[in-house]
Amino acid sequence: MSRQIIVGAGNFGREVACWIMGHNPTKRLDVAFIDDTDANPEGIYSPRYPPKIGTIAGYRPVPGDIMLLAISDPAARKRIHGLLKSRDALFAGMLSPDAVCACTSMMGDGMILCPFSLLSAGCRVGEFCIVNTFSSIGHDVKLGPYCTLSSHVDLCGGVEAGEGVFFGSGASVMPGVKIGDYAKIGAGAVVMRDVPPGVTMVGNPAVRLVRNSM
Repeated sequence: MSRQIIVGAGNFGREVACWIMGHNPTKRLDVAFIDDTDANPEGIYSPRYPPKIGTIAGYRPVPGDIMLLAISDPAARKRIHGLLKSRDALFAGMLSPDAVCACTSMMGDGMILCPFSLLSAGCRVGEFCIVNTFSSIGHDVKLGPYCTLSSHVDLCGGVEAGEGVFFGSGASVMPGVKIGDYAKIGAGAVVMRDVPPGVTMVGNPAVRLVRNSM
């Protein structure tokens, strides 16, 4: 018998559990969490959450287990994917029936597409990306693997983002902008120019965040 293992029992993991169970309201699915933190939704928030059965570090694949990576931080998601893959774990994605996907869009393995999100014509989304609620990926957008779109993100047509880019809630990226690997786009930022790898952009219009070394 297959079992859905949600990797990550934090806030996003709890949301994912609700989407999964909400799609099958008449039965209790065989779903469980693994997490390396103190997070344990069952009994803290509601007894309706699936149980936490152990840690990521200590997990060893069981025949029939299918992993769903519900960790919002891109670098951590990539690292944990590599760890579990080295143990021959099997992975799946989650595509909400309330999402809208153009017939010419392409999605990578392990992607989580939450309710009321949109993938438009000709977009390409890499493996293990997360697209949260009410986020929109415009026509011909290209996203590398492990990107995270928080809620209400708007990527306009032709945007290109590398691996592991994080978009905060309400961020907008103008048409044709290119964003380097592991850049971070702050909540509410409006990005109008290309973004180098690894930098953090904030504000409207977005500017590079420079941290004080003092």
